[in-house]
Amino acid sequence: MNTFQRVGKLIGNGIRYRYLKKTGHPYRLEAISLEITHRCICQCSMCNIWKIPAHVQDLAFTDWLKLLSSPELQYLKELDLTGGEPFLRDDLGKLLQEICDRQPTDFPGLRTVAITTNGILTERILNGTREIIAPLRDRGIDLVLACGMDGVGDLHDRVRNYPGAWQRLQETLAGLYSLRKENPNLVLGIKTTVVPLNAHDLDRIADYAAEHGLFTIISPRIITSNRFKNSDREAELRFRPEELEMLIRFYEGPQFAWSGHRETLLGFLKNGRMKKNCSAGVNYLFVRHNGDVFACPILPVVLGNVTDQTLEEIYRSQAAARFRKQVGKFPACSVCTEPGLERISWPLEGFALLGRMATMGTKGFDRLVRHMGIDKYL
Repeated sequence: MNTFQRVGKLIGNGIRYRYLKKTGHPYRLEAISLEITHRCICQCSMCNIWKIPAHVQDLAFTDWLKLLSSPELQYLKELDLTGGEPFLRDDLGKLLQEICDRQPTDFPGLRTVAITTNGILTERILNGTREIIAPLRDRGIDLVLACGMDGVGDLHDRVRNYPGAWQRLQETLAGLYSLRKENPNLVLGIKTTVVPLNAHDLDRIADYAAEHGLFTIISPRIITSNRFKNSDREAELRFRPEELEMLIRFYEGPQFAWSGHRETLLGFLKNGRMKKNCSAGVNYLFVRHNGDVFACPILPVVLGNVTDQTLEEIYRSQAAARFRKQVGKFPACSVCTEPGLERISWPLEGFALLGRMATMGTKGFDRLVRHMGIDKYL
């Protein structure tokens, strides 16, 4: 797609996005996140998912397959598997193979499967990646592994509340580096949640990522009763003035490469209010481990459950329409630092990305599009 075609597409998307927001109509499900398990190994300082009792059941394998059979996924471009720790599921390999096998008929536009992991289950992660990376490559699908990394060395163990987590992560990454050499569709990166404990260490984290060719997702913690169930930790996770200054200096510096997200974060850190567009519920959904469906993982607004309704019924329900009309107006939206939803919304919102193209120039814009993984949406 040349520059003129991109401009035309972004203008068309911008007009469409505003119509959809006003009417509450959905677009197409281009991205979906599946929390395939609540079980986790760590007891991270910014998350309470691990406190969910072990006896609470995750959706069965057959339920996830039923969801993946939904005709609403025919335009899917990006599938995110998260947790908990996804590699704790013994059937993760089978699920990935099913996704690969179904792609040509059920979601032919799928270009990315992303898995968020803490990197501790080294053998499972490496074996699972070896088994699926070639079949995904043959389908034209990238496997994106975002490994949680919240500090360099012992600090990582402290944030994760898991002794030896840093060493395990290094062993996992070392094995993945070898696999990446032979498999260009294996994309590796780190996901850092900024909390008061690691606010001083962000430069070292960014330098580590640059040294090893890893993409970075470095973003402040989110307080939510829904996704991370950490509302009771709000006081201990509050940044002090000196920590806010550290964050501002970091995001103003050269280490952080997410142009666009950088600007919105800096505005939030300086003014206390996040200003950005969001397409939650318009082209994106989040499904919890128990089958509850949300337009946004942060807001506790349940649209339905896939064990009771089809994904089509939920996505096109009156509850979903009401949410789409309100997205961006909820109090939580003004403090949301979630980078993933912002990235997914940019191409559909259109106008903001068009402005970046005008200011950055074609080459700079192309670098941004590739780095952010949003070329598939254009």
